[in-house]
Amino acid sequence: MSLKIRSQILSSVGGVVYGFLDRSSGEEDIVGIARAFGLESIVTLKQVHGNRVWVVKDAFAKDVGWHKGDGLITNLRGVGIGVFTADCAPILFVDESSLVVAAVHAGWRGTLSKVVKSALWEFRKVFGIPSSRVYAVIGPSIGRCCYEVGGDVASLFIKEFGKDMPFLYKGKNSKYVLDIKEANSTILRCEGVERVEVIEVCTRCNKDFYSYRRDGKGSGRQLSFIGLV
Repeated sequence: MSLKIRSQILSSVGGVVYGFLDRSSGEEDIVGIARAFGLESIVTLKQVHGNRVWVVKDAFAKDVGWHKGDGLITNLRGVGIGVFTADCAPILFVDESSLVVAAVHAGWRGTLSKVVKSALWEFRKVFGIPSSRVYAVIGPSIGRCCYEVGGDVASLFIKEFGKDMPFLYKGKNSKYVLDIKEANSTILRCEGVERVEVIEVCTRCNKDFYSYRRDGKGSGRQLSFIGLV
């Protein structure tokens, strides 16, 4: 199991375990990964590239992988929450004072529909935590160096965010370049998150990670998770 990627923010919070795993461990038994980090389980979802975020309570924690959505949030100790990615952005959240954590999967569709905003809404609605107290870490994902999108996708972002957004610009051959990390960072800051850490690793460039853009439909997916112990 590889733990090459470390977050300064998450490593500084006591009682929190996390991992941005790579292809050497992304397809391992999730139960074994959980136990290695002192967790009873790691809850995941049937990811659908949307903006649904689920609150993980005791009953939910037993239904691993059955719920459809792209984000999880919990304050349960011993229960990890995780997302699988292969170019999309894994984003982990923590409120240090209340010890509430969240994990989000954000591809271009989830970014467009502001899945991170949905996670922040659950922090406020369920736990009474304002965005200013939440820390966010955007993990290894496809970089702006490698993420060309067509005009159809670009037009959706322009419609939602306007023409002057700092994360979409013209590339070559009438294509656009989307910076999915900067897009989510921008949304988070606009929603009041003051501490956003970006792991500047491109999954397409770095062969330690699975990449749908590089490897095609046969690509595996790596796990990113966070939990309280």
